[in-house]
Amino acid sequence: MSYPPGQGQGPGNNDWRPYSEPTQVGQPQFGPSQYGQQQPPPDNGQGGQFYGQPDPGYNPYQPYPAAGGQWGPPQPRKSRTPLIIGLVAVAVLVVVAVVVALVVALGGGGASSDPESAVEGYLTALSDGDAAKALDLSKSPASELLLTDDILKQQQEIAKISNISIVDVQKMGEMATVQATYQFGDRKADESFVLHKTGDSWRLDEGVVAVDISSLGGIPGLTAFGVPVDGEAKVYVFPGPVKWGSADENFAVVNGKEKDFPVAGTSYGSFPDLTAELSGKGQNAVNTAVQAHLDECALSVQVDAATDKPDCGQRTYAYNAEPGSAKWTAPAQLPALDYRLGYDNPEEVSVDGEMEWSVTFRTTASSSRPAETKTETVTDYLYGTVDLAQNPPVFTPGG
Repeated sequence: MSYPPGQGQGPGNNDWRPYSEPTQVGQPQFGPSQYGQQQPPPDNGQGGQFYGQPDPGYNPYQPYPAAGGQWGPPQPRKSRTPLIIGLVAVAVLVVVAVVVALVVALGGGGASSDPESAVEGYLTALSDGDAAKALDLSKSPASELLLTDDILKQQQEIAKISNISIVDVQKMGEMATVQATYQFGDRKADESFVLHKTGDSWRLDEGVVAVDISSLGGIPGLTAFGVPVDGEAKVYVFPGPVKWGSADENFAVVNGKEKDFPVAGTSYGSFPDLTAELSGKGQNAVNTAVQAHLDECALSVQVDAATDKPDCGQRTYAYNAEPGSAKWTAPAQLPALDYRLGYDNPEEVSVDGEMEWSVTFRTTASSSRPAETKTETVTDYLYGTVDLAQNPPVFTPGG
């Protein structure tokens, strides 16, 4: 029987192969099993395929080719580098977005899109001790020497800003006026702030206080919150109390407007009422210099101490005192002295006060009375200056 081309599966067809057991890759192929070889299915005489019969040339039992056979090499594994790079980029973008959101949420940006928010944010920044944010919400001053977090927090420790309320807002194009009330320590503030718009942001025209100290050269080593400012003509501070002082420990600074501190950048007189006086240490230094002078004067052996101690003024009017017999005793404790700082040079301190001396001396004998020892109390008025610039300070009588 003949088969149409490509249809038959018998011996006459070149594609036909006898059944054989599949062989493993790399293993030798053996002959037919000892139990016999499975025969192909019988021909139905029609030359066609049975239902479910594989396509011509397909043999599910065909052995695997040996290693190095006709199959090509395996496909190389695709690189995951692009995927990893993409994931890293997405992660970076997420982190950046989170950081930006936190900055905005925590008030990292100072600029405000409306004037009322600018004023409220500015006053809140002052209360929080956030100098950078307060500065960002106002026009830049000429100097930021005293506009720091540390100084602002010291101001708020003395007088805290609280109970902030926006009362009124008036807009006129790129200019606005905002009225706000707030508690500033034990004072109630009701202030109007002028703002201007730059780009998309509103900022206060005057967020800091300008203080003219050009006339305070008579205060040695003037400081504000411990920062030397004696070389400045004008300094800028945030509204609130200011701690004035001196870098020279012999002096203290008295603020005549200590209770009347500025509550806004527009409400403060530009000339502070400051005066210098001796500190406790300065008074001790002056007293020590005066005591050293008195101790030297006590070494005189004359009833008129100026005879052998030219800078000393104590004396007793004893016409019959034996020369060289006097013994002076300086005051055991200095009385209250008056101190005045020099107008041109504050370190030259004028001192004056009454000194009570004790003197013992011998009188000369006469025809009417014998020699005797007397003790008297003498009051001497002391006046002079102490130069605190010297080490140790020195008292100079007169002046």
